[in-house]
Amino acid sequence: MIQNVSSATPLEKVDYHLRDDGLADIRIRRSVRTVTHQATDNQPEYVEYTAVESYQILPLMEQEAVEQADALFEGDATSSKPVLDRVSALEQASLDNAQLLADLMAGEDGDTTDSTDANADGKNTADDSADNKDKE
Repeated sequence: MIQNVSSATPLEKVDYHLRDDGLADIRIRRSVRTVTHQATDNQPEYVEYTAVESYQILPLMEQEAVEQADALFEGDATSSKPVLDRVSALEQASLDNAQLLADLMAGEDGDTTDSTDANADGKNTADDSADNKDKE
């Protein structure tokens, strides 16, 4: 789950807490900022720490969580998108892949011929190689 968080104490980029069940509470933070709020008539100046946080429960050790933090955050960011946005992205990726495949099949110059097409003298190039073997 991705959410904006704030705290009165500094936020670490990876906050790890092992649980009794072998899983771990892992908070991975991005865009960690320190915000100083100026004093007002009602309140003195204070400091707030903010971040975008991914909270996950996983069976990882602390070192693994730290090493995989970027991938874990990105995976959670993707799964946190609304379903319609994710489906639209998949549809677009499918269309892009189909177009790329069509372009590759057509070749760079748009020529769709292959090695079994007729050559300039009207003979099939695949047949030519077989004929040459028979003559040897």
